[in-house]
Amino acid sequence: MSRRSKFFVAGIDAAIMGVLAFSETGGTFGISAAELVLWGAVAAAAACAVVVLLEGSASIAWAAIGYVLFGALLTNGSPHWTLAALSVALMPLVPRPRGSLAVGLLIAVVTALISRTLVGLLV
Repeated sequence: MSRRSKFFVAGIDAAIMGVLAFSETGGTFGISAAELVLWGAVAAAAACAVVVLLEGSASIAWAAIGYVLFGALLTNGSPHWTLAALSVALMPLVPRPRGSLAVGLLIAVVTALISRTLVGLLV
């Protein structure tokens, strides 16, 4: 799959997540846990799309996927299947750090745990 095709698919993922976040939050941006998770997932999906387009750092993309995983698996009422599906959908689109899926997953897991701690401090 070409870089442009991957960017297009990642952009669609971000747009769908944006529609979901807008409908769930009523379009508001705030510091509630739900808003941070939903709008953060939109930003993370958009970051993945930009990394694909610009052939940027794989670590940034996998950290963004980690934030989405945090929302899917480490929040109240987990698992959130929409967010889990978004994270899985982004994985084959972004480059692998050092060519390794394992390193990418490690980055994602560490980011998810850090995100859980930071969002917990904010809310």
